[in-house]
Amino acid sequence: MKSIYFTWLIILIVSTAWAQETLTSEHLEPYTFRFSLASQHQISDEARTIISDLVGENQFVGIAEVHQSQQLSFFTTGLVSLLKEKDFNHLALELGPNSADILQKLSKNPTETSAKIKELNNAYGKKGYAKIPIIFVDKVEDALFVEQASRLTYTFWGLDQEFASSYEMLLDKIYELATNPDTDLKQNYLECKNLLRKTIFKNKISGQSTYCWYQQNETLKSFFNKFQGNVKAEKIIEDVNVSWDIYCKSSTGRGSNQQRADYMKKNFETQYTSAAKKEELPKVLVKLGGVHLTHGLSPFGVDDVGKYLHEKSAENNTGFLSIRQLISYRNGKSNIGKSGWKGVTLFLELGRKDQWTLLDLRPFREKVLKGELKTNDKYKYELNSYDLLLIPPDDKVSKLNY
Repeated sequence: MKSIYFTWLIILIVSTAWAQETLTSEHLEPYTFRFSLASQHQISDEARTIISDLVGENQFVGIAEVHQSQQLSFFTTGLVSLLKEKDFNHLALELGPNSADILQKLSKNPTETSAKIKELNNAYGKKGYAKIPIIFVDKVEDALFVEQASRLTYTFWGLDQEFASSYEMLLDKIYELATNPDTDLKQNYLECKNLLRKTIFKNKISGQSTYCWYQQNETLKSFFNKFQGNVKAEKIIEDVNVSWDIYCKSSTGRGSNQQRADYMKKNFETQYTSAAKKEELPKVLVKLGGVHLTHGLSPFGVDDVGKYLHEKSAENNTGFLSIRQLISYRNGKSNIGKSGWKGVTLFLELGRKDQWTLLDLRPFREKVLKGELKTNDKYKYELNSYDLLLIPPDDKVSKLNY
């Protein structure tokens, strides 16, 4: 009897193994939709209906982006319009909270957005090269989605640390908040401004990381101390000090990925709480680098913004939709087989040079989970971490607005 039982068990195992297929791009193709953007980079017709249905009632939508993608700036321009119709009013970006406030003011008159960003980049340039004080909105094409979001009355939320090249700009902002600037304060301010200009492109000063050096510098400390009791100035100073601490630890090998993620989550919660005073469940489009918007732990093992949004939306009984961007073609050449792209070949094979490609990953998550399809750990991670896959047509790095 035992012999018969084991025989049937072996047959069942073998037959199951034979029935289980390995995930290929052929499996993905029937679930893939391709489209083009309309004039002014708007999403229209069938694509608008499909994307709107995919967004559904999700409270948070994340664009897990490849940085400096020209095409993604075009898509985001259309997406903010589509999401506005679904009551999205906030755009969270990978820049500092004070930089986001400055960006909001720069785009107050939407038609002047590009010119204002260009003016800012030039104001903090050095020998013909911009310091890019506000990161990830510094390109010509970026101004398109910033302008459109501003026109649609989105509020900009800055989640991240203040960028490495923003400190002179923020120093100027702090000085503007002085109530009674005297000669001593002005002299201290000018010394700090000169110090930052001389050191901003250096990796080390006096044998230590530039950011660690900033933390200990007495000239900077003296200037900051003069603003005690000035609430608005103190907030900027606090954010600058946190940013320096994150950069200092990162540059000295002590690791700050979780600290940075926690800071981003804290900034999101602050902005969300403020918005919730006017809206019951504020809807937010979040545009961050791909590693930050996974449903679970990030590829670096960090409890990041995506996991936070996943849990927050579960508490709210709403939803978080994470859109993973990849690039199949750049400057007319395929990324298949290239360094950094080898782990997602099946996805890249879906891309087209002349069309946008959109794939719903969630059905395959279920098929792999149920054992109907098998794949390697890399693809399992991708399927569990993101909901949709977005691949632009032939892409290129955007041109600096300078």
